[in-house]
Amino acid sequence: MTERWLWTQKQDVGPSPRGQHEMPYDAARKRVVLFGGANVLGRLNDTWEWDGRAWAEVADTGPSGRTSFGMVYDDARQRIVLFGGSDERTLFGDTWEWDGEDWTQVADIGPAPRGSFAMAYDKVRRHVVLFGGSGPGVNFNDTWAWDGTDWTQIADTGPPARRLSSMVFDSSRECLVLFGGEEGGTEADPTRTPVNDTWEWGDDDTGWVKVQDIGPRNFISPKMVYTGKHTVLYGSPEPAGRGQTWEWDGRVWTQRQNMGPIASVHPALAYDSQRDRVVLFGGLNRDEGVPTYLGDTWELAIVEPPPA
Repeated sequence: MTERWLWTQKQDVGPSPRGQHEMPYDAARKRVVLFGGANVLGRLNDTWEWDGRAWAEVADTGPSGRTSFGMVYDDARQRIVLFGGSDERTLFGDTWEWDGEDWTQVADIGPAPRGSFAMAYDKVRRHVVLFGGSGPGVNFNDTWAWDGTDWTQIADTGPPARRLSSMVFDSSRECLVLFGGEEGGTEADPTRTPVNDTWEWGDDDTGWVKVQDIGPRNFISPKMVYTGKHTVLYGSPEPAGRGQTWEWDGRVWTQRQNMGPIASVHPALAYDSQRDRVVLFGGLNRDEGVPTYLGDTWELAIVEPPPA
Protein backbone atom coordinates (compact mmCIF):
# COMPACT_ATOMS: atom_id res chain seq x y z
CA MET A 1 0.00 0.00 0.00
CA THR A 2 1.07 3.58 -0.65
CA GLU A 3 0.63 6.67 1.47
CA ARG A 4 -2.76 8.35 1.55
CA TRP A 5 -2.99 12.11 1.15
CA LEU A 6 -6.17 13.23 2.91
CA TRP A 7 -7.58 16.78 3.06
CA THR A 8 -10.08 17.62 5.83
CA GLN A 9 -11.97 20.88 6.31
CA LYS A 10 -11.38 22.07 9.88
CA GLN A 11 -13.00 25.49 10.24
CA ASP A 12 -15.05 28.05 8.38
CA VAL A 13 -14.79 30.67 11.13
CA GLY A 14 -11.75 32.74 12.08
CA PRO A 15 -9.99 35.37 9.95
CA SER A 16 -12.21 37.11 7.44
CA PRO A 17 -12.16 35.63 3.92
CA ARG A 18 -9.12 36.86 1.99
CA GLY A 19 -6.40 36.21 -0.56
CA GLN A 20 -2.74 37.21 -1.06
CA HIS A 21 -1.98 36.76 2.64
CA GLU A 22 0.92 34.77 4.15
CA MET A 23 0.98 32.11 6.86
CA PRO A 24 4.22 30.51 8.15
CA TYR A 25 4.49 28.13 11.12
CA ASP A 26 6.16 29.41 14.30
CA ALA A 27 7.94 26.29 15.56
CA ALA A 28 8.96 27.79 18.92
CA ARG A 29 5.40 28.79 19.83
CA LYS A 30 3.72 25.92 17.97
CA ARG A 31 1.32 28.19 16.10
CA VAL A 32 0.53 28.91 12.47
CA VAL A 33 0.67 32.72 12.11
CA LEU A 34 -1.40 34.55 9.48
CA PHE A 35 -1.02 38.19 8.47
CA GLY A 36 -2.63 40.58 6.01
CA GLY A 37 -4.00 39.99 2.53
CA ALA A 38 -7.04 41.57 0.93
CA ASN A 39 -10.77 41.11 0.49
CA VAL A 40 -13.71 43.25 -0.63
CA LEU A 41 -12.98 45.67 2.23
CA GLY A 42 -9.42 46.35 1.02
CA ARG A 43 -5.95 45.57 2.36
CA LEU A 44 -5.76 43.96 5.80
CA ASN A 45 -3.17 44.18 8.59
CA ASP A 46 -4.54 41.81 11.23
CA THR A 47 -2.48 38.96 12.74
CA TRP A 48 -4.01 35.60 13.66
CA GLU A 49 -2.80 32.30 15.10
CA TRP A 50 -4.06 28.75 14.49
CA ASP A 51 -3.32 26.10 17.15
CA GLY A 52 -4.97 23.19 15.37
CA ARG A 53 -8.34 23.75 17.02
CA ALA A 54 -9.30 27.40 16.66
CA TRP A 55 -8.18 30.75 15.28
CA ALA A 56 -7.39 33.67 17.61
CA GLU A 57 -6.62 37.26 16.60
CA VAL A 58 -3.43 38.35 18.34
CA ALA A 59 -2.70 41.80 16.85
CA ASP A 60 -4.26 44.51 14.74
CA THR A 61 -1.22 46.79 14.56
CA GLY A 62 2.15 46.34 12.87
CA PRO A 63 2.94 46.49 9.15
CA SER A 64 0.43 48.47 7.14
CA GLY A 65 -2.29 46.56 5.31
CA ARG A 66 -0.80 44.87 2.25
CA THR A 67 -0.81 41.99 -0.22
CA SER A 68 1.86 40.15 -2.24
CA PHE A 69 4.45 40.28 0.56
CA GLY A 70 6.73 37.50 1.80
CA MET A 71 6.65 36.03 5.31
CA VAL A 72 8.72 33.11 6.66
CA TYR A 73 9.90 31.73 9.99
CA ASP A 74 13.58 32.22 10.90
CA ASP A 75 14.29 29.03 12.83
CA ALA A 76 17.63 30.13 14.31
CA ARG A 77 16.38 33.46 15.63
CA GLN A 78 12.81 32.29 16.38
CA ARG A 79 11.28 35.23 14.57
CA ILE A 80 8.83 35.55 11.71
CA VAL A 81 10.29 37.81 9.00
CA LEU A 82 8.07 39.87 6.67
CA PHE A 83 9.28 41.83 3.64
CA GLY A 84 7.69 44.08 1.04
CA GLY A 85 4.32 43.81 -0.66
CA SER A 86 1.94 46.53 -1.74
CA ASP A 87 -1.21 48.45 -0.95
CA GLU A 88 -3.45 50.25 -3.41
CA ARG A 89 -0.78 52.89 -4.16
CA THR A 90 2.61 51.87 -2.78
CA LEU A 91 5.18 49.10 -3.22
CA PHE A 92 7.02 48.43 0.03
CA GLY A 93 10.67 47.58 0.69
CA ASP A 94 10.47 47.38 4.49
CA THR A 95 11.39 44.43 6.71
CA TRP A 96 9.45 43.51 9.85
CA GLU A 97 9.74 40.79 12.50
CA TRP A 98 7.11 39.17 14.73
CA ASP A 99 8.32 37.75 18.07
CA GLY A 100 5.02 36.21 19.13
CA GLU A 101 3.75 39.36 20.81
CA ASP A 102 4.72 42.41 18.76
CA TRP A 103 5.68 43.50 15.25
CA THR A 104 8.91 45.53 14.95
CA GLN A 105 10.26 47.18 11.81
CA VAL A 106 13.93 46.14 11.57
CA ALA A 107 15.03 47.54 8.18
CA ASP A 108 13.92 49.89 5.43
CA ILE A 109 16.72 49.18 2.94
CA GLY A 110 17.50 46.01 1.03
CA PRO A 111 15.92 44.60 -2.14
CA ALA A 112 14.08 47.11 -4.32
CA PRO A 113 10.45 47.52 -3.25
CA ARG A 114 8.43 44.72 -4.81
CA GLY A 115 5.62 42.22 -4.50
CA SER A 116 4.75 38.68 -5.62
CA PHE A 117 8.23 37.27 -4.94
CA ALA A 118 9.28 33.92 -3.45
CA MET A 119 10.80 33.68 0.04
CA ALA A 120 12.06 30.78 2.20
CA TYR A 121 14.33 30.13 5.18
CA ASP A 122 17.59 28.25 4.47
CA LYS A 123 18.30 26.17 7.61
CA VAL A 124 21.86 25.29 6.58
CA ARG A 125 23.06 28.83 5.85
CA ARG A 126 20.76 30.26 8.51
CA HIS A 127 19.33 33.09 6.46
CA VAL A 128 16.08 34.09 4.75
CA VAL A 129 16.28 33.94 0.94
CA LEU A 130 14.21 36.07 -1.45
CA PHE A 131 13.92 35.58 -5.22
CA GLY A 132 12.31 37.59 -8.01
CA GLY A 133 8.97 39.36 -7.83
CA SER A 134 7.66 42.44 -9.60
CA GLY A 135 8.03 46.20 -9.38
CA PRO A 136 6.71 49.08 -11.48
CA GLY A 137 6.80 47.75 -15.04
CA VAL A 138 9.44 45.10 -14.34
CA ASN A 139 9.92 41.55 -13.10
CA PHE A 140 13.07 40.67 -11.14
CA ASN A 141 15.42 37.68 -11.15
CA ASP A 142 17.74 38.71 -8.33
CA THR A 143 18.35 36.65 -5.17
CA TRP A 144 18.84 38.18 -1.71
CA ALA A 145 19.62 36.90 1.78
CA TRP A 146 18.57 38.35 5.17
CA ASP A 147 20.77 37.42 8.15
CA GLY A 148 18.73 39.16 10.82
CA THR A 149 20.63 42.43 10.43
CA ASP A 150 21.20 43.17 6.75
CA TRP A 151 20.03 42.19 3.28
CA THR A 152 22.78 41.05 0.85
CA GLN A 153 22.33 40.31 -2.84
CA ILE A 154 23.77 36.85 -3.50
CA ALA A 155 22.88 36.30 -7.19
CA ASP A 156 21.62 38.11 -10.26
CA THR A 157 21.44 35.05 -12.52
CA GLY A 158 19.31 31.92 -12.38
CA PRO A 159 15.62 31.52 -13.21
CA PRO A 160 14.33 34.06 -15.74
CA ALA A 161 12.65 37.11 -14.23
CA ARG A 162 9.20 36.23 -12.89
CA ARG A 163 6.56 36.81 -10.26
CA LEU A 164 4.28 34.49 -8.23
CA SER A 165 6.81 31.66 -7.85
CA SER A 166 6.89 29.43 -4.77
CA MET A 167 10.01 28.38 -2.85
CA VAL A 168 10.81 26.05 0.06
CA PHE A 169 13.91 24.62 1.72
CA ASP A 170 14.33 20.84 1.50
CA SER A 171 16.18 19.98 4.73
CA SER A 172 16.92 16.38 3.80
CA ARG A 173 18.69 17.38 0.57
CA GLU A 174 19.87 20.74 1.95
CA CYS A 175 18.66 22.80 -0.99
CA LEU A 176 16.18 25.50 -1.90
CA VAL A 177 13.47 24.42 -4.35
CA LEU A 178 11.76 27.03 -6.53
CA PHE A 179 8.80 26.24 -8.79
CA GLY A 180 6.81 28.04 -11.42
CA GLY A 181 5.39 31.49 -11.45
CA GLU A 182 4.46 33.89 -14.21
CA GLU A 183 6.65 35.64 -16.75
CA GLY A 184 5.65 38.84 -18.53
CA GLY A 185 2.82 41.08 -17.43
CA THR A 186 5.01 44.19 -17.82
CA GLU A 187 4.91 47.18 -20.14
CA ALA A 188 7.68 45.64 -22.22
CA ASP A 189 6.03 42.20 -22.27
CA PRO A 190 2.31 42.49 -21.46
CA THR A 191 1.53 38.81 -22.14
CA ARG A 192 1.27 36.86 -18.87
CA THR A 193 2.78 33.39 -19.29
CA PRO A 194 2.59 30.76 -16.52
CA VAL A 195 5.80 28.67 -16.29
CA ASN A 196 6.30 25.25 -14.73
CA ASP A 197 10.06 24.83 -14.44
CA THR A 198 11.81 23.74 -11.22
CA TRP A 199 15.11 25.16 -9.93
CA GLU A 200 17.29 24.30 -6.95
CA TRP A 201 20.02 26.08 -5.00
CA GLY A 202 22.16 23.64 -3.05
CA ASP A 203 25.69 24.92 -3.59
CA ASP A 204 26.70 28.55 -3.14
CA ASP A 205 29.41 28.21 -5.78
CA THR A 206 26.96 26.85 -8.36
CA GLY A 207 23.92 28.92 -7.41
CA TRP A 208 20.64 28.20 -9.17
CA VAL A 209 20.41 25.05 -11.30
CA LYS A 210 17.42 24.12 -13.45
CA VAL A 211 16.46 20.55 -12.57
CA GLN A 212 13.12 20.02 -14.32
CA ASP A 213 11.05 21.76 -16.98
CA ILE A 214 7.85 19.73 -16.71
CA GLY A 215 5.39 19.52 -13.83
CA PRO A 216 2.06 21.05 -12.79
CA ARG A 217 0.82 23.41 -15.51
CA ASN A 218 -0.87 26.81 -15.56
CA PHE A 219 -0.84 27.32 -11.78
CA ILE A 220 -1.25 31.05 -11.22
CA SER A 221 0.07 31.22 -7.65
CA PRO A 222 1.32 27.80 -6.46
CA LYS A 223 2.10 27.32 -2.77
CA MET A 224 4.69 24.91 -1.36
CA VAL A 225 5.75 23.59 2.05
CA TYR A 226 8.33 21.02 3.13
CA THR A 227 7.22 18.50 5.76
CA GLY A 228 10.56 16.92 6.63
CA LYS A 229 9.87 14.17 4.13
CA HIS A 230 7.68 15.62 1.37
CA THR A 231 7.82 18.78 -0.74
CA VAL A 232 4.09 19.50 -1.07
CA LEU A 233 2.58 21.85 -3.64
CA TYR A 234 -1.03 23.08 -3.81
CA GLY A 235 -2.31 24.92 -6.86
CA SER A 236 -5.22 25.49 -9.19
CA PRO A 237 -4.87 25.37 -12.97
CA GLU A 238 -8.54 26.12 -13.56
CA PRO A 239 -10.91 28.72 -12.10
CA ALA A 240 -13.42 26.17 -10.78
CA GLY A 241 -13.59 22.67 -9.34
CA ARG A 242 -10.95 21.46 -6.87
CA GLY A 243 -7.34 22.37 -6.33
CA GLN A 244 -4.53 19.92 -6.99
CA THR A 245 -1.90 18.58 -4.58
CA TRP A 246 1.49 17.52 -5.97
CA GLU A 247 4.79 16.20 -4.60
CA TRP A 248 8.36 16.92 -5.73
CA ASP A 249 10.81 14.12 -4.87
CA GLY A 250 13.94 15.79 -6.20
CA ARG A 251 13.54 14.32 -9.69
CA VAL A 252 9.91 14.40 -10.83
CA TRP A 253 6.54 15.90 -9.92
CA THR A 254 3.69 13.51 -9.04
CA GLN A 255 0.06 14.48 -8.51
CA ARG A 256 -1.12 13.07 -5.17
CA GLN A 257 -4.62 14.46 -4.79
CA ASN A 258 -7.28 16.30 -6.80
CA MET A 259 -9.93 16.37 -4.07
CA GLY A 260 -10.07 18.66 -1.05
CA PRO A 261 -10.06 22.47 -0.96
CA ILE A 262 -11.98 24.25 -3.68
CA ALA A 263 -9.85 25.64 -6.50
CA SER A 264 -8.34 28.97 -5.49
CA VAL A 265 -5.55 31.35 -6.32
CA HIS A 266 -3.51 33.25 -3.73
CA PRO A 267 -4.27 31.02 -0.70
CA ALA A 268 -1.74 30.52 2.12
CA LEU A 269 -0.07 27.24 3.07
CA ALA A 270 1.94 26.22 6.16
CA TYR A 271 3.33 23.03 7.69
CA ASP A 272 2.56 22.43 11.38
CA SER A 273 5.50 20.22 12.39
CA GLN A 274 4.15 19.63 15.91
CA ARG A 275 0.93 18.09 14.58
CA ASP A 276 2.36 16.86 11.24
CA ARG A 277 -0.31 18.63 9.21
CA VAL A 278 -0.24 20.90 6.18
CA VAL A 279 -2.62 23.83 6.80
CA LEU A 280 -4.34 25.84 4.05
CA PHE A 281 -6.42 29.00 4.53
CA GLY A 282 -8.39 31.21 2.17
CA GLY A 283 -7.70 32.26 -1.39
CA LEU A 284 -9.76 33.58 -4.28
CA ASN A 285 -12.15 31.27 -6.15
CA ARG A 286 -13.24 32.23 -9.66
CA ASP A 287 -16.02 29.71 -10.19
CA GLU A 288 -18.28 30.77 -13.06
CA GLY A 289 -16.27 33.96 -13.46
CA VAL A 290 -17.44 35.49 -10.17
CA PRO A 291 -14.45 36.09 -7.83
CA THR A 292 -15.17 34.97 -4.27
CA TYR A 293 -12.82 35.33 -1.31
CA LEU A 294 -12.61 32.17 0.80
CA GLY A 295 -12.31 31.92 4.59
CA ASP A 296 -12.13 28.18 5.18
CA THR A 297 -9.34 26.23 6.89
CA TRP A 298 -8.18 22.84 5.63
CA GLU A 299 -5.56 20.36 6.80
CA LEU A 300 -3.70 17.72 4.85
CA ALA A 301 -2.59 14.51 6.55
CA ILE A 302 -0.12 12.23 4.78
CA VAL A 303 -0.92 8.83 6.24
CA GLU A 304 1.77 6.19 6.13
CA PRO A 305 0.74 2.64 5.16
CA PRO A 306 0.52 0.14 8.03
CA PRO A 307 3.52 -2.18 8.56
CA ALA A 308 3.44 -5.30 6.43
